[in-house]
Amino acid sequence: MLRSLVGSEMCIRDRAYYNAACTYRQIKTYLYSIVKPYQYKAERYQNTFLKNSSSIEERNLMNEKVDRVIYIFWTGDNEITPNRLKGIESLQKNSGVKVQLITPKNLNDYIVKDDPLPEAYNDLSLVHKADYLRTYFMYHHGGGYADIKMHKNSWKEAFDQLENSDAYALGYKEVGWWGVANQTITEEPLKGDLNNYWRYLIGNCAYICRPYTKFTAEWYAETKRRVLEKANLLKENSASNDNPFNTNKNYPIDWSYILGAVFHPLCLKYNKRLLYNNNIKPIFKDYR
Repeated sequence: MLRSLVGSEMCIRDRAYYNAACTYRQIKTYLYSIVKPYQYKAERYQNTFLKNSSSIEERNLMNEKVDRVIYIFWTGDNEITPNRLKGIESLQKNSGVKVQLITPKNLNDYIVKDDPLPEAYNDLSLVHKADYLRTYFMYHHGGGYADIKMHKNSWKEAFDQLENSDAYALGYKEVGWWGVANQTITEEPLKGDLNNYWRYLIGNCAYICRPYTKFTAEWYAETKRRVLEKANLLKENSASNDNPFNTNKNYPIDWSYILGAVFHPLCLKYNKRLLYNNNIKPIFKDYR
């Protein structure tokens, strides 16, 4: 009994230390980003994909219409869980715009003829399929994307905000350094910059993008490159889709490798062409 009490006290104390350390780091990086504002410099990232620049032509984006649709994805044949159904219903009820659920049954209706999905797509986990599709859709179609979570606010103002600007994309502000998807990033100074300048980023669970911009073009090109790079390994070790969050032990793609580890660095690169609106942020609890 005594041992159990001592163990509990240690856990509480360790958790308190951890929370204090997280808070300190949050404040430290926030203040650092104010004292030393971020400036993108291509030569700083020569060992990363950020050095690549899309040849897509710039155009006048001011007042260019954005399709008022929010795409959500369910990539398996398994039933949508009750909590996810509640998330879809909340988005349909509150967003004020069309919500389009993409499933294997209607996916082909949205695939661009000259840019079919790669064969390796079929070997991805259900989660990574959704990661790939949101990138594909934001590049080719634009509009909104949302995770299937609870949403309580209208998106109309956010669509207006993007249309009345020359920005590439709009999203909610990243919540903190712990929300940055840099777990698979090893290159410095990119990893450190993502930690220090997290407040320049938009979160990865809901956003609105214009199609065919340098931002979406570079995002899609790098995501596709990473999947094709793993194609042979994926064929040998395709995902186990009994559970979308579980893959076989030899599955070759880490959790954030084809989405967050591409998306967040590009948010840093193009931060001056991003807008923020926290009304589109989903609720991050009880969604599975």
